Amino acid sequence: MARLQVDVTHHQYVITDTDAEEPDDSDDAFRTGNGLLRVNAESTQASVRTGTAWGTVSVGVDVRDTPPPPAEAGAGEWDEIVEVSMHFTGDGPLIGSLITEELDILPGYPDGASGQWWRVRFHARGRDTAAAGDPTDVSEEHHIQLWPSAQADEIRHKLTDRTGTRSRTPREDPPA
Repeated sequence: MARLQVDVTHHQYVITDTDAEEPDDSDDAFRTGNGLLRVNAESTQASVRTGTAWGTVSVGVDVRDTPPPPAEAGAGEWDEIVEVSMHFTGDGPLIGSLITEELDILPGYPDGASGQWWRVRFHARGRDTAAAGDPTDVSEEHHIQLWPSAQADEIRHKLTDRTGTRSRTPREDPPA
Protein backbone atom coordinates (compact mmCIF):
# COMPACT_ATOMS: atom_id res chain seq x y z
CA MET A 1 0.00 0.00 0.00
CA ALA A 2 1.21 3.48 -0.86
CA ARG A 3 0.47 6.67 1.08
CA LEU A 4 0.29 9.99 -0.79
CA GLN A 5 -0.27 13.64 -0.01
CA VAL A 6 -2.83 14.55 -2.69
CA ASP A 7 -3.39 18.13 -3.85
CA VAL A 8 -6.91 19.39 -3.04
CA THR A 9 -8.62 22.45 -4.53
CA HIS A 10 -12.24 23.58 -4.12
CA HIS A 11 -12.91 20.73 -1.63
CA GLN A 12 -12.01 18.00 -4.12
CA TYR A 13 -9.45 15.85 -5.85
CA VAL A 14 -9.91 13.51 -8.79
CA ILE A 15 -9.01 10.07 -9.97
CA THR A 16 -9.07 10.29 -13.73
CA ASP A 17 -8.13 8.15 -16.69
CA THR A 18 -5.08 9.48 -18.52
CA ASP A 19 -7.14 9.55 -21.72
CA ALA A 20 -10.33 11.01 -20.17
CA GLU A 21 -12.05 13.90 -21.90
CA GLU A 22 -12.44 17.11 -19.92
CA PRO A 23 -15.46 16.66 -17.68
CA ASP A 24 -18.77 18.33 -18.24
CA ASP A 25 -19.47 20.07 -14.93
CA SER A 26 -23.23 20.19 -15.40
CA ASP A 27 -25.31 18.27 -12.89
CA ASP A 28 -26.59 16.02 -15.69
CA ALA A 29 -23.05 14.87 -16.50
CA PHE A 30 -22.49 13.29 -13.10
CA ARG A 31 -24.27 10.65 -11.09
CA THR A 32 -24.61 12.38 -7.75
CA GLY A 33 -26.13 11.65 -4.42
CA ASN A 34 -23.75 9.71 -2.17
CA GLY A 35 -21.99 12.76 -0.69
CA LEU A 36 -18.46 11.37 -1.08
CA LEU A 37 -17.82 11.29 -4.81
CA ARG A 38 -19.22 11.90 -8.27
CA VAL A 39 -18.38 9.70 -11.26
CA ASN A 40 -18.69 11.03 -14.80
CA ALA A 41 -21.04 9.31 -17.26
CA GLU A 42 -18.16 7.39 -18.91
CA SER A 43 -16.92 6.11 -15.51
CA THR A 44 -13.45 7.43 -16.34
CA GLN A 45 -13.26 10.15 -13.69
CA ALA A 46 -14.26 10.37 -10.03
CA SER A 47 -14.35 13.69 -8.20
CA VAL A 48 -13.88 13.05 -4.48
CA ARG A 49 -15.31 15.60 -2.02
CA THR A 50 -13.09 16.63 0.87
CA GLY A 51 -13.60 18.67 4.03
CA THR A 52 -10.28 20.33 3.26
CA ALA A 53 -10.83 23.33 0.98
CA TRP A 54 -7.24 23.84 -0.24
CA GLY A 55 -4.00 22.02 0.47
CA THR A 56 -3.34 18.31 0.74
CA VAL A 57 -5.10 15.25 2.06
CA SER A 58 -3.44 11.99 3.10
CA VAL A 59 -4.61 9.18 0.78
CA GLY A 60 -3.71 5.51 1.10
CA VAL A 61 -3.83 3.56 -2.16
CA ASP A 62 -4.12 -0.22 -2.31
CA VAL A 63 -4.17 -1.72 -5.83
CA ARG A 64 -5.04 -5.41 -5.58
CA ASP A 65 -5.36 -8.45 -7.85
CA THR A 66 -8.38 -9.73 -5.92
CA PRO A 67 -11.20 -8.11 -3.94
CA PRO A 68 -10.32 -6.90 -0.42
CA PRO A 69 -12.23 -8.12 2.65
CA PRO A 70 -15.82 -6.82 2.79
CA ALA A 71 -16.07 -3.10 3.55
CA GLU A 72 -17.97 -3.86 6.73
CA ALA A 73 -14.81 -5.46 8.22
CA GLY A 74 -13.14 -2.04 8.63
CA ALA A 75 -16.20 0.19 8.64
CA GLY A 76 -15.70 1.29 12.26
CA GLU A 77 -12.56 3.18 11.26
CA TRP A 78 -14.24 5.25 8.53
CA ASP A 79 -17.04 7.81 8.32
CA GLU A 80 -17.90 7.20 4.67
CA ILE A 81 -17.34 4.19 2.37
CA VAL A 82 -18.60 4.12 -1.23
CA GLU A 83 -17.74 1.63 -3.97
CA VAL A 84 -18.03 2.33 -7.72
CA SER A 85 -16.90 0.89 -11.04
CA MET A 86 -14.38 2.79 -13.16
CA HIS A 87 -12.86 2.14 -16.58
CA PHE A 88 -9.26 3.08 -17.34
CA THR A 89 -8.05 2.97 -20.96
CA GLY A 90 -4.84 5.00 -20.86
CA ASP A 91 -1.51 4.43 -19.17
CA GLY A 92 -3.18 4.32 -15.78
CA PRO A 93 -5.33 6.50 -13.59
CA LEU A 94 -4.06 9.84 -12.32
CA ILE A 95 -4.78 11.28 -8.88
CA GLY A 96 -4.67 14.92 -7.79
CA SER A 97 -6.07 18.31 -8.76
CA LEU A 98 -7.18 19.23 -12.28
CA ILE A 99 -7.03 22.92 -11.37
CA THR A 100 -3.40 22.99 -10.24
CA GLU A 101 -2.52 20.16 -12.66
CA GLU A 102 -0.72 18.41 -9.79
CA LEU A 103 -1.56 14.88 -10.98
CA ASP A 104 0.42 11.69 -10.41
CA ILE A 105 -0.01 8.17 -11.72
CA LEU A 106 -1.86 6.15 -9.09
CA PRO A 107 0.88 4.10 -7.39
CA GLY A 108 0.73 0.34 -7.82
CA TYR A 109 -1.36 0.40 -11.00
CA PRO A 110 -0.06 -2.53 -13.07
CA ASP A 111 1.52 -2.08 -16.51
CA GLY A 112 -0.67 -3.39 -19.30
CA ALA A 113 -3.89 -3.10 -17.29
CA SER A 114 -5.50 -0.53 -19.58
CA GLY A 115 -8.88 -1.12 -21.16
CA GLN A 116 -10.51 -2.90 -18.28
CA TRP A 117 -13.06 -2.27 -15.55
CA TRP A 118 -12.01 -1.77 -11.94
CA ARG A 119 -13.94 -1.76 -8.71
CA VAL A 120 -12.88 1.24 -6.62
CA ARG A 121 -13.76 1.52 -2.93
CA PHE A 122 -13.34 5.01 -1.44
CA HIS A 123 -13.04 5.52 2.35
CA ALA A 124 -12.98 8.89 4.16
CA ARG A 125 -12.67 10.10 7.74
CA GLY A 126 -12.05 13.49 9.32
CA ARG A 127 -13.88 15.51 6.65
CA ASP A 128 -16.03 17.24 9.27
CA THR A 129 -13.01 18.23 11.37
CA ALA A 130 -11.17 19.59 8.33
CA ALA A 131 -14.24 21.53 7.16
CA ALA A 132 -14.71 23.13 10.57
CA GLY A 133 -11.48 24.82 11.18
CA ASP A 134 -7.75 25.12 11.04
CA PRO A 135 -6.37 24.74 7.49
CA THR A 136 -3.23 23.19 8.96
CA ASP A 137 -5.28 20.41 10.62
CA VAL A 138 -4.27 17.19 8.86
CA SER A 139 -6.85 14.94 10.46
CA GLU A 140 -8.64 14.19 7.18
CA GLU A 141 -7.68 10.86 5.63
CA HIS A 142 -8.84 8.89 2.62
CA HIS A 143 -8.15 5.33 1.52
CA ILE A 144 -8.74 3.90 -1.94
CA GLN A 145 -8.82 0.21 -2.86
CA LEU A 146 -8.87 -0.93 -6.51
CA TRP A 147 -9.20 -4.39 -8.01
CA PRO A 148 -10.14 -5.71 -11.47
CA SER A 149 -13.85 -6.47 -11.62
CA ALA A 150 -16.79 -6.36 -14.00
CA GLN A 151 -18.84 -3.19 -14.08
CA ALA A 152 -21.40 -3.08 -11.27
CA ASP A 153 -23.75 -0.63 -9.55
CA GLU A 154 -22.59 1.79 -6.87
CA ILE A 155 -22.63 0.46 -3.32
CA ARG A 156 -22.97 2.85 -0.38
CA HIS A 157 -21.45 0.90 2.51
CA LYS A 158 -21.41 3.69 5.09
CA LEU A 159 -22.58 7.32 5.01
CA THR A 160 -22.29 9.05 8.39
CA ASP A 161 -20.39 12.36 8.30
CA ARG A 162 -21.98 15.83 8.23
CA THR A 163 -20.02 16.85 5.12
CA GLY A 164 -21.62 14.03 3.15
CA THR A 165 -25.03 14.57 4.69
CA ARG A 166 -25.05 18.21 3.51
CA SER A 167 -24.25 17.01 -0.04
CA ARG A 168 -26.94 14.34 0.07
CA THR A 169 -29.67 16.65 1.39
CA PRO A 170 -31.60 18.41 -1.38
CA ARG A 171 -31.50 22.18 -1.10
CA GLU A 172 -34.70 24.11 -1.24
CA ASP A 173 -34.89 27.11 -3.54
CA PRO A 174 -34.91 30.36 -1.58
CA PRO A 175 -38.29 32.11 -1.38
CA ALA A 176 -38.89 34.63 -4.15
